[in-house]
Amino acid sequence: MLQQSKQRMTADNQFLKLQTKSLARGRMNSEMDSIIQQRAENTARLRGLRLAKEAQDQALALASPLPKTKRPRVSKISA
Repeated sequence: MLQQSKQRMTADNQFLKLQTKSLARGRMNSEMDSIIQQRAENTARLRGLRLAKEAQDQALALASPLPKTKRPRVSKISA
């Protein structure tokens, strides 16, 4: 009977170790999924802001007339 209870205790301990590892792995996966989701949301937000700024800059560039540049005067040298 003592042998049987030792085997039972050993089996219970091994099961608890396995269960603890499994729970820890699940928790780590959950945290990684959360981090990945936050990164994707932040990237999408920043991409949207960048595209809006580029569209605004392009609209301003098209709306404002180009400044006229003066041509340099070429002096004729008489020989």
